[in-house]
Amino acid sequence: MREITDTAIISTNLSKQILNNYSDYHLINSSFKIEELLNYKKIIFFNVFNDLEENKIQEIYKLLKENNILYINVTNNIEEVLYTNYLIVYDKEKILIEGSTIEVLKNEKLLKRVGLSLPFIVELSFLLKDYNLIDKIYLDKESLVGELWK
Repeated sequence: MREITDTAIISTNLSKQILNNYSDYHLINSSFKIEELLNYKKIIFFNVFNDLEENKIQEIYKLLKENNILYINVTNNIEEVLYTNYLIVYDKEKILIEGSTIEVLKNEKLLKRVGLSLPFIVELSFLLKDYNLIDKIYLDKESLVGELWK
């Protein structure tokens, strides 16, 4: 994995063993306080966003980006990968594919083979692109809506 500011690791069979590959990152548990994140330069989240509201998640990602904090979000929720520019797909403790989030999501067959589906907005983008209504794939609702209504 190249060192970039934002990465998601997704798998349907997550194991804490994944964390061994990222020992230089500080593990954040589910009971963290947002201001605590500023104490670290490299953070790894392990399925901590599942119970948070969307606005809280956006606030956290904004804080991380504004403060140039490197972060990895290890998750089993495909929608969470939309917050990152780099995506790694694990299956049974090995990397199946990695790269820019959009490029990895284009491998829909591989994702389905390991039990993952596309995020809703990405799947909708693919369908709209197939009908020549848009010319690229969007990772967020606001951009897609803006393209459709311009």
